[in-house]
Amino acid sequence: MWLRWLPWRFLVRDAARRRGFLDPVKVFAQLRNFAQPSEVAAPTELLRSGFVLHARGLINSLAIQHNLDWIWPYWVECQYNPRNDAFIPRSFSSTQINLTHRNWTALGIPDSNEFSIVDPRGLVTPCYDGWSLDAWIIPAEGGPLIPSRLAVVSQKLVMEGGLCVITESHLDKLKLQTKVQVIGSAQSPVCQIQVEGFSNQAAQLVISLRPYNPEGVSFIHDIALLPDRNGWQVNKKDYVYFNLPP
Repeated sequence: MWLRWLPWRFLVRDAARRRGFLDPVKVFAQLRNFAQPSEVAAPTELLRSGFVLHARGLINSLAIQHNLDWIWPYWVECQYNPRNDAFIPRSFSSTQINLTHRNWTALGIPDSNEFSIVDPRGLVTPCYDGWSLDAWIIPAEGGPLIPSRLAVVSQKLVMEGGLCVITESHLDKLKLQTKVQVIGSAQSPVCQIQVEGFSNQAAQLVISLRPYNPEGVSFIHDIALLPDRNGWQVNKKDYVYFNLPP
């Protein structure tokens, strides 16, 4: 019973002050004053989701800012580029979230809670808030075809044979097409990605497992090649299968 009388407010206030943060008890008291005569003191659900969002944004800031030479999703390539109309200065913000390109497309099976998303450049996130799969063409000579770094691509929604998103990108004589749809049943949906590449010279078609999604960084802690070499096990729970062993 002693836990009920523990001075939580004093402990929280003292911990915040010792680390240079605002007193959260005082902040909530001020919010309560602003909310009068509302019956709800403060939208705690929104505050909770906001904390989660900006915690993610802090990870994004630390990971992206110091590794801009990596291949990032389309929103990062735009939002971190001073020459792009979507550029957002970062000097006075400790967190970085996607504020400019939140127009991805969701795909799923009716009556299923699971869905996959495709961003404006064809990046596929099969599982909710998870890692992603990207496709590139790396020629023997010349620049690579990386859709997230292209100014223009073609993307369309097709209803024939099931709902799917088709993304086509071009660079010189390189061409890449991805077709994404969710198949199976509502109980066990499967994200299916068909990738076709064309090059007029020797080149490699790359299917890359990426530690991010259109919201930002999404950690990959473990990757294992399946015994028959036809896929990966990711984070010891999700599977990626190839129709041909790479």
